[in-house]
Amino acid sequence: MLANRVRKNFRKLHPRFERQGIGAFRLYDRDIPEIRAVVDWYEGHLVVAEYAREQTRAVPWLETIARAAAGALSVPPERLHLKIRRSGAKYPRLARTGKRIEVRERDLRFLVNLDDYIDTGLFADHRKTRSRVRAEARGAMFLNLFAYTGSFTCAAAAGAAVGTTSVDASQTYLDW
Repeated sequence: MLANRVRKNFRKLHPRFERQGIGAFRLYDRDIPEIRAVVDWYEGHLVVAEYAREQTRAVPWLETIARAAAGALSVPPERLHLKIRRSGAKYPRLARTGKRIEVRERDLRFLVNLDDYIDTGLFADHRKTRSRVRAEARGAMFLNLFAYTGSFTCAAAAGAAVGTTSVDASQTYLDW
């Protein structure tokens, strides 16, 4: 069921996003009630995140879901990145690989880390908002509070903002 949905969505979305120069997008977002997960495509990598279920914690759902999604698109195991999301949780650092890959968003390039944190550094579902910031930034001063990894700041700069300032409480994100 999941494999078919992921394959169908990829066939529909990938050609369109590829024409637009977009390398990160969501393939599956909890469409099937029994499969509480999201599957994101990042330039040939899959990030599969399961939303934890306390009642079936002992069942290895994440691995099963990930294998189905990867198998549907022939993504090799080394390009598969697994995460578990818990409601209301504050997440510790998951790994220390430091490995980043470059992701295209039209003429912009972003470095994302698919393993070390629960989030990758670039939210695909914010793409339209980044595009709007870029379209409205010409001649403006742009203040990005809670900047995270600065993708909105990059969008404003690409849109000809005359200046940008990014602020975040996390030194990790400021260093990114």
